[in-house]
Amino acid sequence: MQRLIPASERDDWRAALAPLGALDPSYLPEYHLAYALRVAHSRPLLWHFSSDGQHFLYPFLLTPVLLGTVATPYFDITSVYGYTGPIATTADSRFLAAAWAAFDGYAAQQRIIAEFVRFSPFNRNQGFAHPQASVLANRTLAASQLPASDPPASHQALLQSLGAKTRNMLRKAERAGLVARELPLPQYLPQFRALYDATMERHQAPPFFRYDDAYWQQLLALGAQGLRLFGTFGRCTGGRMTAAAMAIVHGASGLYHLGASGDEGAGPGAGNLSLFAMSCALMDSGVGFLNLTGGRTAAPDDPLLLFKRSNANGTAVFHIGQRIVDPPAYNAVARQWQQLRGAPPEAGKVVFWRF
Repeated sequence: MQRLIPASERDDWRAALAPLGALDPSYLPEYHLAYALRVAHSRPLLWHFSSDGQHFLYPFLLTPVLLGTVATPYFDITSVYGYTGPIATTADSRFLAAAWAAFDGYAAQQRIIAEFVRFSPFNRNQGFAHPQASVLANRTLAASQLPASDPPASHQALLQSLGAKTRNMLRKAERAGLVARELPLPQYLPQFRALYDATMERHQAPPFFRYDDAYWQQLLALGAQGLRLFGTFGRCTGGRMTAAAMAIVHGASGLYHLGASGDEGAGPGAGNLSLFAMSCALMDSGVGFLNLTGGRTAAPDDPLLLFKRSNANGTAVFHIGQRIVDPPAYNAVARQWQQLRGAPPEAGKVVFWRF
């Protein structure tokens, strides 16, 4: 059996995910609906193949191929900005061959010419990539393996697993009177948004990292257990929020989604304290793997990555996959691009019309 499930059919999507067990939070339909708002004309879909009690799932955004304002008859598929990709209940080669053969039939009918996949470091599913896909290790991520919850011992164990500099910053934050706690949503969303927007302005972040009302409202559909917010407050700031961390959670996996912090007057270690409070609370609710994600670049000395690594007790490797699904059609689009732009597409970027 094979079927396509739109993310708007959330119950069916979640039911299809169930046989896979523990999955990265990025697989959730609510997150796909939120991210699809940021990719014009895209449709968030879950392709489901099943046979003899085994299941193959592939979530993606189906998007028309546009060369600027020039339309083409083709489509591409890309992962959401997160960590998903194809995954199955078995690694049996015959089952996977049948699943991919069925998918290639769908891709031909839909006129899909290229795919770009972001794999999950939690599920380590890059081995389920299409046989013709090029899979590469893209960058290092900060990640924590959280001990089984048994507070306060487990909190102390997590603290001791962090670096000496981070532990020192946490002590400074406590001495300065800073306190971090979990915050109910949507009540605290306006405060978080204001702090987040100010953080992006201060760092001159590109428009991609700014979010509109529709995105936030869709994210709230994850519910109280799926979307969690932690904030740091202090006497020295008049009780206002000085740092915050937001996570998306699904079962045993947590994903640090967004963070924000005030200027230098926020107090020492405010950001560290938010992340530690988030790690402890998620651990207490059964999360065993927390992906704090990577830096602004793939460089191993990226400052943001180094900060995240200092607040995690380990690392993970992020893989990407690319595939030209229909070479003749793809080459025709590349020639059309060169005619329109006067230059060939950038080498190494399969979905060159968007990324």
